Amino acid sequence: MADVKLAIFTTILVWIKRLLTLALFVVLLVFFVNFTLSNTEQVVLELGGMSLPSFSTSTLVLVPFVIGGLVGLVISLILVTRLRLANASLKRKLERRDTELHKLRSSALKGITDA
Repeated sequence: MADVKLAIFTTILVWIKRLLTLALFVVLLVFFVNFTLSNTEQVVLELGGMSLPSFSTSTLVLVPFVIGGLVGLVISLILVTRLRLANASLKRKLERRDTELHKLRSSALKGITDA
């Protein structure tokens, strides 16, 4: 009975997390659209004596923001994958050690009972 309640509670939490993520995505989308429509002034940048084509101020702010977010997601994905692989390796090692320990205990008990 407790397992069923825990499963229901976990399912509810997963759905709440999904709804909050969707709400955050919608709020950010509305913010980006409003920011883009409000900042349409054209800006010309000069880098090292070279003049770049004119961009709107919203483009100069939002593009690096989005690129930074994507780079952060990729880096965190790499780190999470490495941690999961390390965790799986440690689980396999622990299982081997548990098996070896069980064999040693059972062989020690056989030696005591045979005497």
